[in-house]
Amino acid sequence: MFHKFIRLLDIIALFFSIIAVYAIFNSVSMNIVNILFIVISPTLLLLSKFKGNRTLLFFAYVCSSIFFLSILYNSFFTTQYDFFHSGLLAVGISLLAIIFSTIAAFIGFGTSTLTIVWLTLHGLVAYEALQLGDSSGFLDSFWSPKTIETAISKDYAFLLMFVWIGLFLDKYQRAIVREYISR
Repeated sequence: MFHKFIRLLDIIALFFSIIAVYAIFNSVSMNIVNILFIVISPTLLLLSKFKGNRTLLFFAYVCSSIFFLSILYNSFFTTQYDFFHSGLLAVGISLLAIIFSTIAAFIGFGTSTLTIVWLTLHGLVAYEALQLGDSSGFLDSFWSPKTIETAISKDYAFLLMFVWIGLFLDKYQRAIVREYISR
């Protein structure tokens, strides 16, 4: 039952990702790399749950980590360059994301953490889009650079809190499986 619920959350996150891609694609500040990461990461996460493949989980963590670090960079460092155009800094941060992803995928982070983080990020961005939305509409402000910057700078504590909740859910899921096997 718990697995079905988490898979449902993954499908909801993928649905929000598709809406985000549509909103970014129709906005003035279309960033093709962000669009790719927003779609590929939840898709890989969902596939890794259905297939049970650690390699897919590793790539889901890599894509998600690079994307999350890029929006953190763009929110906290206001430079004239986007993260993906910042040169060696982007390469260095991407290598850090790969190292983190290796640890996460092979040492024990599961899929629930990433699911919860994606849903939280979509929720925070949707909340800020509703707050910042003017007469132009929700989709025009959803996943706009200003909305993402506001969501990250104002609500990063919620994102960190849900990372810890996701880690707890991973541990809880493992404990349930262990108890089921021991019976």
